[in-house]
Amino acid sequence: MKIYLTKITAFFLLTFMLFSCDNISYDGHLYIVSRNSKSKEGNLVLKYNSTPNDISHIGITFSKDIDAYVYNVSYDSINSFGSSLIKEKLDLFWSSPNKEDNRIWSLPISKEEYERLKEYIKKLEKEKIHFDFDPKTNLGLYCSEFVYTALVFANNKKFTVKPIGKKLKGYERLITNEEYLSYYPADFFLEYLKIKEL
Repeated sequence: MKIYLTKITAFFLLTFMLFSCDNISYDGHLYIVSRNSKSKEGNLVLKYNSTPNDISHIGITFSKDIDAYVYNVSYDSINSFGSSLIKEKLDLFWSSPNKEDNRIWSLPISKEEYERLKEYIKKLEKEKIHFDFDPKTNLGLYCSEFVYTALVFANNKKFTVKPIGKKLKGYERLITNEEYLSYYPADFFLEYLKIKEL
């Protein structure tokens, strides 16, 4: 009987700890975090941005604390479930030793938008997301497409922006097997008028 009670107590304590770790209190903002890497892939992404900002990868977090979790779609990592949707601590997401490569923006959102964003991410966490640039695939996403679709799920009137269209040539065309690319650049969120860098 004593062992049984110990196991039940341990179960409830563990459950409470898991929920409290992920249960960030609403502060009126969503945080978009970015990094810039000096890799070939990172430098390629910069060519497709709409501003001169050095942003090659983005993710979403619900807190600006350093121990907050960042949700992002990775091109080179998968989680234990086999999905490219990664949940990692902010200090791991910010992989560059240069402070100017690691940035955070604050975006005001309503409580309802906040809850809808969390709902969308929880739904995606149950799926096996794979990294790709094909807009026709439901479970294939790239980092900025993930952030954009999450924001649009929260409020499709407030957060909608137009994708960028680009005619491809040379090796870009060979890699994508497309003549024309329609995409959301890694810096698309800078279009939101109320976004503020912290």
